Amino acid sequence: MKILLIMDPGILVPPKGYGGHERLVYLFARQYCEMGHDVHILSTEGSHVEGCTMYPFGKEGFPQKEKDVRKAILYAWNFLWKNRNNFDLIHNFGRLLYLLPILNHPVKKIMTYGREISFSNINKSVSLPNKNLVFTGCSHNLIRRNNLKGKWYTVYNAIDFSKYQLQKEFDKSAPLIFLGRLEKIKGCHTAIKIAIETGNALIIAGNISPLPEEQEYFKREIEPYIDGNQITHVGQVNDEQKDYFLQKAKGLLFPIEWNEPFGIVMIEAMACGTPVIAFNRGSVDEVVEEGVTGFKVNTFQEMAHAVSRLSELDRTTCRHYALSKFNAPGIARKYLSLFDNAGKKKIVIVTTGQPAANPRVMKEYEALLYAGYQVKVLYTYSAEWSHHIDKKKFDEGLLDKNDFILAGGSPHNQKLTYFFSRVLYRFFKIAMQLIPISFFKEMAVVRSSLALWVAASKYKADFYIAHYVGALPAAAHAAKKNQVPFAFDAEDYHRGEPVYYANQKKHITYIEDQYLPTASFISGASPLIARAYKNNYPGVPVITVNNVFSRKFVQQPVFRYSGTINLFWFSQNIGPNRGLEIIIEAMNIVDGDLFLYLLGNNKSRDYIQLLLSKSKKPENIKIIEPVVPENVFSIAASFDIGLASEMPLSENRNLCLTNKIFTYLLSGNCIIASDTEAQKMLLDTYQNIGMLYKADDPAELAVQIKKLINNRSLLNEYRQNALDTGYKVLNWETERNILIEAVTTNIQNRPF
Repeated sequence: MKILLIMDPGILVPPKGYGGHERLVYLFARQYCEMGHDVHILSTEGSHVEGCTMYPFGKEGFPQKEKDVRKAILYAWNFLWKNRNNFDLIHNFGRLLYLLPILNHPVKKIMTYGREISFSNINKSVSLPNKNLVFTGCSHNLIRRNNLKGKWYTVYNAIDFSKYQLQKEFDKSAPLIFLGRLEKIKGCHTAIKIAIETGNALIIAGNISPLPEEQEYFKREIEPYIDGNQITHVGQVNDEQKDYFLQKAKGLLFPIEWNEPFGIVMIEAMACGTPVIAFNRGSVDEVVEEGVTGFKVNTFQEMAHAVSRLSELDRTTCRHYALSKFNAPGIARKYLSLFDNAGKKKIVIVTTGQPAANPRVMKEYEALLYAGYQVKVLYTYSAEWSHHIDKKKFDEGLLDKNDFILAGGSPHNQKLTYFFSRVLYRFFKIAMQLIPISFFKEMAVVRSSLALWVAASKYKADFYIAHYVGALPAAAHAAKKNQVPFAFDAEDYHRGEPVYYANQKKHITYIEDQYLPTASFISGASPLIARAYKNNYPGVPVITVNNVFSRKFVQQPVFRYSGTINLFWFSQNIGPNRGLEIIIEAMNIVDGDLFLYLLGNNKSRDYIQLLLSKSKKPENIKIIEPVVPENVFSIAASFDIGLASEMPLSENRNLCLTNKIFTYLLSGNCIIASDTEAQKMLLDTYQNIGMLYKADDPAELAVQIKKLINNRSLLNEYRQNALDTGYKVLNWETERNILIEAVTTNIQNRPF
């Protein structure tokens, strides 16, 4: 294949010093050559890449003058028009404007962004006639921050790992390192403060910006601390120097103050085995693997604490992980596969919930993206509080609007559709009683069943996953239509849920019996839910994918040895039959300096008032309004004890492990759990994370709370053990591999 790469003039390819994008052009040009392609490069006069044909335009010098920019655009237009039939692929790392003359030409075109994206330019270009034009961004975060049209793919940046050598061990006296331009948004001043706070030496490697305001920043916040002893500035470094300094460092500090699109320095550090401690902004969440290649933190205090944990990480594993994800040959192949429609399999997740109200769907969506699939989520309106959180995330680009499709309307969007969906739902509920045919029964599960059925039929995929029984007919029907497999994710044991209408269990059982015998697999959110479904459908593969959370949410709790004890409980809704009355009675028995914090949607103020009326000290009960799910962890970490007060009033409640119990683990809460069958199994397996009590016995709960009040060392021991268990064992980084393997196996071995 004949490939043309384009880079803006100004910096040579390869660059002498700074030049991130120019370095990438050089890297991928070499990779394309090694893959046997005929590679041509349009770049700054004086550039040279062995094995490639060079077309010089523009002179060295950065930034370019305006008149030189205009000349470069005219030259690129003329060159591309004359050679429009001479290339099979044009990979542009420069200005989008260069592609204007050939937008509608059938030559394949990749427009790659490694910097902030001008959505207005993108939308204008897409509105023009165009063919075979795809866009790439170097991180999901970069793409999602913009309301972009066109075909977009995330393709991460890469490095040449052969230029970086692994240093397997580091001395305790090894320095920290900051590597990057000395601009305020890069956070070098914070790195200096971290080094001073933790008593570590710091190497600062980076060039001083020529901008007056940044030079003033350097003189004011960096230069006064450079003493050549604890804080050393070595200036701008080349590849060999970078490798040297990164190898000798115990960790790279990346305290950015902006949403950096990628940050290649992070993978350069990982290539040497040097872990990264970074503020979790921009692409950091995608680049740093928590507890493997470094730590993602949110505050100065968390970053300082993470420095003390660097010895926990294995430097060999750090390099190997980065190599598997950011190696140049793999990324080059990904670029060349963008026009291969069969190269990227499509998965559709169908759910009757909303993104914020369904953390499990979000975890599976992100896991499958991570595994290289294209993923769509068909969802429906179900909760007002979730709508507002989701809208904010869509507006801020934290969720990709192209990947999430609302079915059945809502009171805010597609109001008429929402109204008719409610009318039809009532019709189906009545009709299934009068004419009990299968279709009526399937559409009468939830309001959105029909809307999901229609929507799923429109989205052709290689695999479908249904969440909740109301989504099961839609996913199964779409899979049958497209002759592909489907799976059912059982977050609950649905036929064993509390009864809300007549013949509910019979109705749910009928729907499951219709479709689950033909499912490729069923995944249960707890071992006992998985066991129950296996008993019902012995011929169907059943796996357990625990309802755990990512290590990226791990918190550093504050351990107290005196003062009040703070209890914490949360759920989507604060309501009856969740064991809250038992908690209040136990607090009355303890009658100590004890506070209870309840987080959730307050659907019934009468119920809250009833709870307060039962308490001897109602002022010690605090209500917290619902928050973005990711924020629950930091809130929980400020409390001592996490309460999992589930009442085994239904078969499902006895078998399930709720989100809260795994949130408590990563938040470092001591867990006090009622003795449902599932929670008893968990705490019997991990005996050092907390205590059990009989679900309907407030006196026994009071005894357990008193033990911890009287023995703060035991309380803190439980908290630390809970944190360790979540971090090392019960986390999404472990569980997601079970799901990915099951999906991949069924796609590869599809019997159709």
